[in-house]
Amino acid sequence: MVFIFEIPSAYVKADETTDTAIGFNYTEKTIYAGKSFQLVLNNAPKKIKWWASADESIATVSKKGVVTGVSAGKVKIKAKCNDIKYTCVVTVKDPYISIEKNYLRVGDTMKATLKGAKLKGFYSSAPNYISVDEKTGEITALKKGSAVITAKTKDDRLYKVMINSYENINVIENPTFDDLAPTTHMTFEELVGDTGERGLPEAMPVPDTYKIIVDLYWKVVMVYTRDSNGEYTVPVRYMLCSPGASKSPTRTGTFQMKGTRVRFARFKGLTVSAQYWSLIVSATYFHSILYNSNNAKDYTSSYNNLGSAVSHGCIRLTVPDARWIYYNAAPGTVVTIRSGSKNDEETKAIREQLVLAKMPSTRATLNPGEIPWTDNWEIEDVPQDYPYVYVPQ
Repeated sequence: MVFIFEIPSAYVKADETTDTAIGFNYTEKTIYAGKSFQLVLNNAPKKIKWWASADESIATVSKKGVVTGVSAGKVKIKAKCNDIKYTCVVTVKDPYISIEKNYLRVGDTMKATLKGAKLKGFYSSAPNYISVDEKTGEITALKKGSAVITAKTKDDRLYKVMINSYENINVIENPTFDDLAPTTHMTFEELVGDTGERGLPEAMPVPDTYKIIVDLYWKVVMVYTRDSNGEYTVPVRYMLCSPGASKSPTRTGTFQMKGTRVRFARFKGLTVSAQYWSLIVSATYFHSILYNSNNAKDYTSSYNNLGSAVSHGCIRLTVPDARWIYYNAAPGTVVTIRSGSKNDEETKAIREQLVLAKMPSTRATLNPGEIPWTDNWEIEDVPQDYPYVYVPQ
């Protein structure tokens, strides 16, 4: 009786007579559809009797061991020699168009490249809105709209990706400090009150619209948008904040904001609440000052601590500033939290001008929706480019 064993190359033992391992040159291999590679049974004592693919719709193999990818999937390629089967697991991927993101602002460009196949040319379904250079793959957003960018290969295969283009945001030209820090001319009631609206954003600007910098030394949050060179140098908003105390420091680093948003809620395990929560990373949020209930009339003296490091690690803000982030900073927005330096004269100058109204000696009446509102934006002004998808806490 003859027994036939199937042996992956990684587990093939040394040949007893030659003391040389027998096995495929690859036990696993990843290729693109349309690409080939040579599979070899090293140190085979006899001629290979046959080659076989477990699924020829994914990959084929020739009588000489040349494996060719057909379509995306995973398949076993086998060979039999000296009554023993040897196996290589082949993963086939489809070629694809590589892009940095699937959206652009009007006037912006980015590069597309075809991965896994030889390019014949790029084409746009709507070149008047979004154009693409046939050879270089440079994509340019010309007008608000969308287009399918197609890459055609040398063997006439087609691979596609959808790109959306959006109008540029409105930026105040030659802004004053009051324009960039509107909280400095607001009343106490506006800085801590409840606007009355509830719920979540419906849509937001695309994630790379803004970059947020939190300076822990100066307790300042600075928001920037991009200049004509694509650098985040154009100031949009300055905010006074309270970062983490020394016993519960705010985490430093560069993060992409998460999707969690909470309108007005109590902290788990604590007796205080906050408005307009926006998750940065882990358990670190932007949010308002603290309240003793989910009612703004129960505001606490945490307002007086804005500008001091007293939080449990989150970034506390005035209500208007927390609200701005809640509606404008989409998931994916880059937030850099830095230690900061006393020698940073530019940030120091911003901090020195961030002076807020004093908390009154008698408790203010703060009915939801009845506070004054003098901020320089409205929800209707926010670009509705990027549908917001709720992520629970």
